[in-house]
Amino acid sequence: MSMNPNDDPAFWTLPHPIRLDAVLGTALDTHLFEQAGVLQRLKPYLADEHTTTEWIVKHVPGMLEIGQAHFGLVGAHNMGTYLLTLARARLRAQADPMVQLTPALQAMLAETELAAELPAGYFRSPYPLVYLELARPNPLRVPNRDSGLHECEGAYLGVYELPAGHEVFASSAQNEALKLDPAKPVRVAEIVVTGSPVGKQHALDDASQNIRLMIQDEDECLQDMLDRHIAWYFNPSAYDQPGMAPLRLDEVERLRPTIALLAKTLLYLNLNEAEQRAFNERSDLERKLKRLGYKKAKRLQKRLAGTYDRILIGPADLPDPEPPDSGTGGTGEAQRSVKAHWRRGHFRTIRYGERRSKQRLGWIKPVLVNAGQAFGPVKTKAYVVR
Repeated sequence: MSMNPNDDPAFWTLPHPIRLDAVLGTALDTHLFEQAGVLQRLKPYLADEHTTTEWIVKHVPGMLEIGQAHFGLVGAHNMGTYLLTLARARLRAQADPMVQLTPALQAMLAETELAAELPAGYFRSPYPLVYLELARPNPLRVPNRDSGLHECEGAYLGVYELPAGHEVFASSAQNEALKLDPAKPVRVAEIVVTGSPVGKQHALDDASQNIRLMIQDEDECLQDMLDRHIAWYFNPSAYDQPGMAPLRLDEVERLRPTIALLAKTLLYLNLNEAEQRAFNERSDLERKLKRLGYKKAKRLQKRLAGTYDRILIGPADLPDPEPPDSGTGGTGEAQRSVKAHWRRGHFRTIRYGERRSKQRLGWIKPVLVNAGQAFGPVKTKAYVVR
């Protein structure tokens, strides 16, 4: 008897876009929109860099009705599940770009500050829409009011350029709180954070949270922009959009470190020295299947559902450690008593060229001090992909 995909541990650890297809054995979003007769009307907008997901729900004929019929979209409930389904559909329309952080990079970013001088213009993705897969285990959690806290596995990130006068400026309370000028264009970042089902009831027992960032002043301090948006989600007026249920205070606070990590991931991707390599796991397996006979190919075919192509970013190992801090200048036993710790790093703007008129992003990396005491096993363990 074949194993139910919901019971296959290998599927439980897959990131949301891949897990959904693997467990259901079909592209749920495509199937849903085909059956509802809206797929052809929807397709032109899925990969459009000037169309927000909220606009799609409101204006593509039939989309609001699907939300009401299949997701219980009434009043202020269940928009989150619908946005998650649409995020999957939009990623598929972009050919599923996936970026996966190495554990070493994620550990280093967690120990890196966002310097006050960094402009919001650096919150920029090399992809119109991408799924950023985090390394696990990690301390970030995504709440689900039915199933509790889920380990954060990653996030869908789409960035859309909207013109002045767009309906996204319809809320005067939003414009005032976020310091937006409706007479100017805006970059809208739609983020759907997803939580893993590991430790829960089944492979589809996951979680998600949504946040929208609106960037208009590219020179503004990035940290100030992020803080202002987090504060906005404490305001009841933030949930005037159809289907948006108000977040609890603890749910908003849980978003803060996740959004900060995603911002630092984008900063890393904008570095000239960013380490990136393609890991074409699925493409390689598909090519291998074509060369095999029927029986061997059939055996390997089962593995295909759990494989996916992605870009791995970051170093394989943690940086070389520094010797222990000397503290107040003592030697011997005093030196040896210094505990292992990180010396925090930071991103900063580097000015160069004639009269320092040009600028680029730089990263002063965090440093492990006295790492042999606590980080030695991590340093010597090479990064291995699934």
